[in-house]
Amino acid sequence: MDKKKKEIIAAALDVYLQYGVKSVTMDEMARQLGVSKKTLYQYFTDKNDIVDSCLTYALECDLADLKSVFNHGENAIQELMQVSKKVMKQLKDIHPSIFFDLSKYHPKSLTKISSQKNSEIKDLLLNNLKKGVKEGLFRDNLNAEILANIHMALMEHLMSNDLTEGHTYGPEVIYSEFFRYHIRGIASTKGLAYLKEMIKNDENL
Repeated sequence: MDKKKKEIIAAALDVYLQYGVKSVTMDEMARQLGVSKKTLYQYFTDKNDIVDSCLTYALECDLADLKSVFNHGENAIQELMQVSKKVMKQLKDIHPSIFFDLSKYHPKSLTKISSQKNSEIKDLLLNNLKKGVKEGLFRDNLNAEILANIHMALMEHLMSNDLTEGHTYGPEVIYSEFFRYHIRGIASTKGLAYLKEMIKNDENL
């Protein structure tokens, strides 16, 4: 990909995350990025093209981060804790309307990216669950497939704002509570002891 185009995509993604998608026109995007609208049309056919490119870029970045954590974690519980911190930060920083905007105005792009992301993240979760069982940190009688599906279903609801509508708390709060519920539900006696030590040594957990 052209270096300049990649820089524009990364910057445009930050704009959408901060202001949402619907309210950012091509004129406003050009203003936010400090470029002419002509420059935008040099690289993108329209707003749909920019949104699609941003979603693809975001997916690549997210998967790279997740794979790095899962590939270099000390153990299965430590991996999940690191991932949860990343997810909660993302959910806290993101504009609350962005997923609604995407589902209403750019459904094809969202569906395409969500399908790919869900498939790859589910594989990472399955591997983590199996690793935890081998390490003795997770229950040896858990059903990895069911648990991975539950995790993905919750994330889908969070992204659609189904669980936050009508409440004052944000998606990061819901995810935090779910994660604590999840990790304690899958941990073995050994895993719970390890988790207790992690929490004791990290006030952010």
